[in-house]
Amino acid sequence: MFAYVVVGLLFAATANLFAANPAQTYSGVLNGGQFFCADTPVQTPIISGVWTVSIDPNTPAQVTLSVFYDGRHHLAFGYNALMLQSYSGGFYIFAGFGDSATLVLNTNVSPATFSWHVELGGGCPPSHPYDSLTFLGVANR
Repeated sequence: MFAYVVVGLLFAATANLFAANPAQTYSGVLNGGQFFCADTPVQTPIISGVWTVSIDPNTPAQVTLSVFYDGRHHLAFGYNALMLQSYSGGFYIFAGFGDSATLVLNTNVSPATFSWHVELGGGCPPSHPYDSLTFLGVANR
């Protein structure tokens, strides 16, 4: 009986440790990026904007983006199903939309760095002559 009590207390203590990990939110500015067609860089507008990443150990991560191309608002975007692919001491890699989007957050540097890469597919038609893009940014905190 005593062993069950000890094991129960260990499980409760472990559960409290996991529950004690608070959600973390990082936000910052987009300060660049690149468009690609068949892995070759193509003409890219000046990219700016803001980003936020929320990491909660109990739910998939979330990202929001507000992106400007050449100073004009291009998109406001939110996605709440980023799945953690890898974590190593402050370096996070998340995937979304299957594996067509990748978010990398490096909190080991100050300020933290952010990268959002999307494989769009569909070739490089004249309406958007690129099939993938990467947005880059730095954190405010």
